[in-house]
Amino acid sequence: MKKRNRLIIGVIALLLLACACPATSLPTSNAQPTNPPFIYSTSAAPTAEPITEIGNVIFSDDFSVTSPEMEAFSDENGSTETRNGVYVVRAISDLWHWGRSNSQFGDTVVEVDATMAVGPSNNNVGFGVICRLSEREDTSIDGYMFAITADGYYTIRSITSSSMSPLVDYEFSSAINQGNATNRIRASCNGNQLKLEVNGTEIASATTIADGSTFGSIAFSAISFESENRTAEVHFDNLVVSRP
Repeated sequence: MKKRNRLIIGVIALLLLACACPATSLPTSNAQPTNPPFIYSTSAAPTAEPITEIGNVIFSDDFSVTSPEMEAFSDENGSTETRNGVYVVRAISDLWHWGRSNSQFGDTVVEVDATMAVGPSNNNVGFGVICRLSEREDTSIDGYMFAITADGYYTIRSITSSSMSPLVDYEFSSAINQGNATNRIRASCNGNQLKLEVNGTEIASATTIADGSTFGSIAFSAISFESENRTAEVHFDNLVVSRP
C-alpha cells in the first residue's frame, strides 16, 4: 500500500508534509514515504569543556555519564537526555524531534549505534543523524539529515530554513536491521559530498545544494509516522565524531 500524506502546521509555523504507514503491513521496496515536518529544539546548548582532539577523532561518547556535549531538553513534543548509558531521543508528536551538540563542526564523520526502543508494532519509525545543523536569525534551521526507518528504509534530506527536501528519497535496503535491532550508522559530511553507511554497507550518497549549510552542530533525531501511535523512543550509543 502507498504511504498516505497529510498536511499539518508545525510549531515553527511552516506548512510541511507528514506521512503515516498502514499498521497492517510492512512497506514494500517501491513505497516512498513523504517528508515529515521538522521541529526546532529551542533549549540552550549545554555547557561543555573544550574538545581535545585525539588523532583523527574529534570526540567520542559512550554515554556512561551525562553527556557534556549532547543537550538535555523536554517540551510537549518530546525529550532528549542521557539515561542508563545511552542518549535517548523520545518523540511524542507528529514532528521530528532531536537533540544537538554544543560544539559545531564543518567536515565530519559521525558514527553511532541506533536502536528503536519504543515504537508502533509495524516499526514505522524514523531516526538518524543530522550534520551541520545551524540556526538562522529567524530561528529556522539548516542542515542535512541521514535517516533510516525501523522497517528498512533510508533517506538523505536537505534542511533549508526548517523545510526538508530529499537529496536521496526513501528507498528500501536489506542492510538495515529492522525492528528493535541495533544499526550502526555512519554519516559523512565532507565538502559537498554526503554519504550514508549502515552496518558497514554504503547505501546512499548525495551532493549538497549550492547554498547549503557548511558548518553547525551534529544531532540525533526520531519520529513515529503513525497517527495512532505518536511515541517513538530511539537510543543512541557509542558515538564517534571524526574528521573525514
